[in-house]
Amino acid sequence: MAIAMATLVLPYYNEEDYIAKTIISLAGQVDRRFALILVDNGSTDRSLEIAREAASKLNDIVVTFIEETTPGKVNALRTGLDHCETRYVGTIDADTIYPPNYVGRALRIMQRPSAPVCALAFALPLGGVNSSQHRKLAAFAKWIPEKCHTGGFGQTFDRQILESVGGFDPQRWPFVLEDHEIIHAIAKLGPLGYDPKHVCYPSDRRANRSSCSWTLGERVLYKIMPRQLMDAYFYKILGPRFERRGLRNIALRERQWLTSGDVAS
Repeated sequence: MAIAMATLVLPYYNEEDYIAKTIISLAGQVDRRFALILVDNGSTDRSLEIAREAASKLNDIVVTFIEETTPGKVNALRTGLDHCETRYVGTIDADTIYPPNYVGRALRIMQRPSAPVCALAFALPLGGVNSSQHRKLAAFAKWIPEKCHTGGFGQTFDRQILESVGGFDPQRWPFVLEDHEIIHAIAKLGPLGYDPKHVCYPSDRRANRSSCSWTLGERVLYKIMPRQLMDAYFYKILGPRFERRGLRNIALRERQWLTSGDVAS
């Protein structure tokens, strides 16, 4: 069994249709230097049973199952981080497929001579490498390297740096978009690590989340806002706007954005 250098934290809530495929993709990782923590955030379906069955195939990987009953992904992430002991910690999602080189590439990015505070994986549809979407994301990362162009499905952190900013904190940020807020918090301490080849493949159901996320105008402002104004943007502008729209962290649990065509086959 390889000594783990990274711990992948997988929070989930009622993901019985997706979670097995995600865990199977982790079982196929070439670089085995990782541990896996699965955080059940109060599921009422067969997610835990299915996850245990899929994880039984990771014979050489330390897999830990824990529970966080306080609703909200940010709470599950915080609990998962509390159980991490490795130098690096990655956040992953239960509806995402990770290519076999995912862990190895994340570790290589984090161990560059000018070590970044976080390695970020671009989200693409299966087979989407070298697509127009891939080129667009790579261009954003090149033009605005201090901003977040991915989500919590593909973020790998230096654990000490993550903890130094308070980690995932529902008091500081109780809203959706916790993945962008945490990148804003740690990007003050060092560069972000992007690599066009570092990708993962989330479910296409995410395309329908506009009703419980930020608006086009808010996204554009995020990209053009100068770094020195980003604290004000998150905590004085975006936070109050999300509060008025009811976009607290538990909003995604309701899944009003799903349609019948979004269920994985």
